[in-house]
Amino acid sequence: MNWKIEKPIFLVGSMRSGTTLLADLLGGHPYIIHCPFELRKVWSKVGNIPMASPKTLDRECPCLKETDVQPGQAVRLSRAFISEMKKNKGRKNMNHAFLLNKNPHLGNKLPLVNALFPDARFIWIYRDMPSVTASLKKILNRKVIHYWPEKKDLETVRCWECYFNGIPAHLDRNRCFPGGDINYLAEYWYETNKAISDFSHSVSSDRIFLIKEEELIREPEKVLTDCQAFLGIPINLPTNLIRKIDRNRNDLWSKRLTEIEIFSLLNFVQEYGDSLDFIFPEGNFFSRYNEMLLALNKSERGG
Repeated sequence: MNWKIEKPIFLVGSMRSGTTLLADLLGGHPYIIHCPFELRKVWSKVGNIPMASPKTLDRECPCLKETDVQPGQAVRLSRAFISEMKKNKGRKNMNHAFLLNKNPHLGNKLPLVNALFPDARFIWIYRDMPSVTASLKKILNRKVIHYWPEKKDLETVRCWECYFNGIPAHLDRNRCFPGGDINYLAEYWYETNKAISDFSHSVSSDRIFLIKEEELIREPEKVLTDCQAFLGIPINLPTNLIRKIDRNRNDLWSKRLTEIEIFSLLNFVQEYGDSLDFIFPEGNFFSRYNEMLLALNKSERGG
């Protein structure tokens, strides 16, 4: 059996940034085999790359670099990925199809992934911070506890830790979700996207494609056409899936946040300042978020 997987596609971004929506839309293409759900068990059990999740029972989701590559790791993962493609191919021809792996846990591991799969292509989808934090607040409301760890050093990119039997006494409850300080959800959004942004500058432009979630919602046909052209595959738009997109999905965030949470996000934006502008191509995130949250904060206070 040939173990080498050709030009796999890794779809990354912070949680709640539209990764699932985009993966489903791309997975409708006859030349793309989307293997749900995130292949976390494969990464963890076959690749020895922990991913904090109830599916893997890993507690940590470590930051990994090219120096962390292990002997035989690429072969084991490639074989497992090919096996998963066969399970999920349906009527698609394996000889013409590419693996698509959507996985937000890869956000702090991209140098490792790149070393393992040097011909991989990357798609980075990002979404406005207020929408992401409001959605995370809603989704991180399960039995598993998600803990945002403290910063150890400037180089280590954090991801979530998981606890499966309640909150240990030694943990800061403000960093635990559900119920924590929304400021840490914004930190997660910032740190994950900054890590992906930094990585994007280390690879050639023909290997990474950027998508703004709001543009995908507004103009799905154009964004998907551009993305498929980047991947070098025939344009084939999933019109039935496009029709099902909720065009109002980014209008709900302010209704999901309390006055205290809006104030907390405003403090976050003002603390990080124009460093927010250097992550994304638009470069105006600080002023836009500041004005947006200031206006909402005054409205909530009746000012």
